[in-house]
Amino acid sequence: MNDKERERHVEEMTDFRFKLVAELANPYLSSGERRRMIREKASVEHEVPAIGRKHLSEGCILKWLALYRKFGKEGLKPRSRRDSGMSRVLSEAEAALLLSHLEAHPELTATTVLHGLQKSGRIQSNPSSSSLSRLVRSAGLERSRRIQAHAEEKTLKFEFFSPLECVQADGMYSVKIPDAKGKLRHAVLLAFLDDATRRVVHASFSFSENSLAFEAGIKHILAAHGRIGRVYADHGSAFVGVQTRRILDTLGVILVHSQVGKPRGRGNVEYMKV
Repeated sequence: MNDKERERHVEEMTDFRFKLVAELANPYLSSGERRRMIREKASVEHEVPAIGRKHLSEGCILKWLALYRKFGKEGLKPRSRRDSGMSRVLSEAEAALLLSHLEAHPELTATTVLHGLQKSGRIQSNPSSSSLSRLVRSAGLERSRRIQAHAEEKTLKFEFFSPLECVQADGMYSVKIPDAKGKLRHAVLLAFLDDATRRVVHASFSFSENSLAFEAGIKHILAAHGRIGRVYADHGSAFVGVQTRRILDTLGVILVHSQVGKPRGRGNVEYMKV
């Protein structure tokens, strides 16, 4: 494989991993919903670049999710050591089972969970403490992080603390007005709401819901207010363009989509539209 082919492979694999885990990083998903989605993704075959159709383990998906949360899309680029941080004693199925139980029981230590699963016969392997620690760290499931995430989910459901940590975006079809040719058309309002402060940081009208208006809004917010942590939107045409994702990746802005048919996480911006 020459350099050009290797570069193309890295780009294809990175895009594949991003499409697989981006929706799992949705900050408004509960732990149970996220585990269910991971199980669903692990239960079907995926068309993996340069490999073909293949099942991916829950442990593998969790590892990519942890990398995406920590480093963004850049963290999903293939590395020479694909198994770095993963236990070489536990099988992939056992690792996935352990990590799933850790997320479901944030108050327990990894050792306690491991012993419980060993006692029930669901894990046969006996990894060393250092191997177990590497596995937990690679998945971003240290006990302190799990307890903090659980507390935030319980007491501050669907909310962020800092301005621009999360900006919600949504479009709304409003009244009909004449365009430049006199034809009556719906005016589409595209609004950006800061999740923490509930402040509208940008809004504009146009005659269509498109990515250009979305990108213009992002540009305005960056220039007028500063860096954005993530943008949370639905699967509307304005928010799913390939070029738009590349622009946000370059800017280091994480784009998270709400679950189809479940807009509750966008309650703040939905309420503003009423």
